[in-house]
Amino acid sequence: MNLSGNKELLDRELVAFFASRNSPAQALALATRWAHEIAKTEKIVASGFHSPIERAVLDTLLADGCSVVVTLGRSLYRKIPAYLQDAFDNNRVLFISFRDHSRPSFSNSQLRNWATADLATQIVFAPFDNTSQLSALHHSFQHKSLVLGER
Repeated sequence: MNLSGNKELLDRELVAFFASRNSPAQALALATRWAHEIAKTEKIVASGFHSPIERAVLDTLLADGCSVVVTLGRSLYRKIPAYLQDAFDNNRVLFISFRDHSRPSFSNSQLRNWATADLATQIVFAPFDNTSQLSALHHSFQHKSLVLGER
């Protein structure tokens, strides 16, 4: 595991967030509402922030002044992406790489998701279809996970 950024974020309560690339229509609104609520707490959201909904959550968290942990399915960035540069400069982001491969792949993203879930004390999923790759992750960590909009 390689780290870059504010390593002290790992000392705070981590909440992993996952959303499928093919989420139902209500997922974006539920996830954005959740992001605004979690921003009012001291919890830190960890995610790959790759799917459109995960990116919307990231944008919400950063706009609300929150710190985040960005987990990568590839090696650490050589150059910080422009949309994360301000947060990085202000010590509000930690990048974690679980692999030294320079290119993302399906297996690397799966490793990233499982390792991110393992780091977290709670796992939150945007609604997803039962055929989603997230289904196995959700069921494996059912003791500490929830799907937004479910009771």
